Amino acid sequence: MVTKGRGIRVWWLVMAALLPAVLAGGYWQMFHMPGSSYRGTPPPLDAQGEALRGRLRTHVRALAEEIGERHVWRPEALRAAADYIEQAFRDAGLEPRRLPVPSGGQVFHNLEVRLPGSGATDEMLVVGAHYDTVRGTSGADDNASGVAVLLELARLLQGAEREREIRLVAFVNEEAPHFGSDAMGSLTYAREARARGDAIVGMLSLEMLGHYSDAPGSQAYPPLLDLVYPDRGNFVAFVGNLRSRRLVRRVTGVFRRHAEMPSEGLAAPELLRDIFRSDHWAFWEMGWPAMMLTDTADFRNPHYHGPGDTWDKLDYARMARLTPALAETLAQLGR
Repeated sequence: MVTKGRGIRVWWLVMAALLPAVLAGGYWQMFHMPGSSYRGTPPPLDAQGEALRGRLRTHVRALAEEIGERHVWRPEALRAAADYIEQAFRDAGLEPRRLPVPSGGQVFHNLEVRLPGSGATDEMLVVGAHYDTVRGTSGADDNASGVAVLLELARLLQGAEREREIRLVAFVNEEAPHFGSDAMGSLTYAREARARGDAIVGMLSLEMLGHYSDAPGSQAYPPLLDLVYPDRGNFVAFVGNLRSRRLVRRVTGVFRRHAEMPSEGLAAPELLRDIFRSDHWAFWEMGWPAMMLTDTADFRNPHYHGPGDTWDKLDYARMARLTPALAETLAQLGR
């Protein structure tokens, strides 16, 4: 038996030897993603890309300017947004379902379309975006941008062969004071899906996808993450918890093979509360892997939740690069 003093020294030596391995393992778990983020200057948008950019802008402008603030204190606007989304799904050749969400004596709706799989499996993917806003903002980036991408995914994913069903859902009541409550559209949806026994293998939340900047220092982070990630806000972020790490890595890796824009991934412990901030949280609550695709909200966009979040400030060219790459990613995840 070694003496007490010698035992302490041995313990510290062992800890010092293990520390690099522990740090390396933590880095691998949280930050390491397959593939490489896009570098360089992308080619100009082709004719299809320009048409897509125009449709994305049309969706955002309709929601953010023509309808404007969309919340339970302006119920007519929230219902007008639901009507617009429903018609856009129909224009894409799909038949949406209205799913009721009771809220303070009123009833609002999630809107869902289902893109069937081959029937070889009962597994499914869910892709969602919330269409409500907080008070005092027209909500162009938050979250007309996510809804616009969702609506164009409905066009792009039709006709693709897949085994898994893909469900596209526009959620109501993500914003405060509804987040985490029975009136939260995505939580209502996830609870009902769990009660049915739906075999959801992954959920992707489209949360603010329109604000980008190549300026140095345009990207901020929670503490310490700036040591790992770039200081320019020109990328789309793929964010999940550690339980969803496989999904985050899979989505990031496939997206990078097809995207002409930078991307970063993070699978973090739930102690980092900023990773909760969208509808994917509701699916975590039900035990499913889920993640958020985002421009990182107020870590980049100075107009977050304010009157300056208007349709004319978004980067529709980058959104038009993101959307088809995401469609191809989902097509591959569906196989």
